[in-house]
Amino acid sequence: MIGLWRSFMYGLIAIISLIIVAIGPAAAGEIGKHNDLASWQTYANTDANFTFRYPKDWEIADDDFYETAGGAIANQRSVTLQTIGGDKDSDNWIRINQRQFDDSDGICKEVGEEKICTYSTDPDVLDILNKIVSSFILK
Repeated sequence: MIGLWRSFMYGLIAIISLIIVAIGPAAAGEIGKHNDLASWQTYANTDANFTFRYPKDWEIADDDFYETAGGAIANQRSVTLQTIGGDKDSDNWIRINQRQFDDSDGICKEVGEEKICTYSTDPDVLDILNKIVSSFILK
C-alpha cells in the first residue's frame, strides 16, 4: 500500500512539474512585467508642476490643459496615459487631473492637489496606477 501511494505521489509531482515547465515562462513574463521602475520612462514637462515614471509600453495620449466648450481653461494640467496603441474607448487608462471624474465609478489617488485616476478594474492597470503614484514628485 505504501509503495502504491509513493508511486502515485511521484506521478503527481511529475505531472505538476510538467505543467509548471509548460506554462511557467509565459506566466513569469506577465507576473512582475511592470515591476522594474528603473526601466520606466520619466514624464517631465516644463508647464507641469510634477514628474512621474510610467512603463515603456505605455504612452502619453493627451497632455494639455482641459478646456470647456465655453472656453474656460483648467488651472491644472491633464495627462492621459495608456498602453501604446491602446483603445481610447477602453477604461484601461490612467489620467492625471481628469476633469469631471466620477469617483464612484473608479479609483483616484491624490498627491498634493494632483489627482491620479482610472476607471479600470484590470489588476495590471491598478498596479501601474499605484507605481505611478509612488513615483510622483511635485515640483
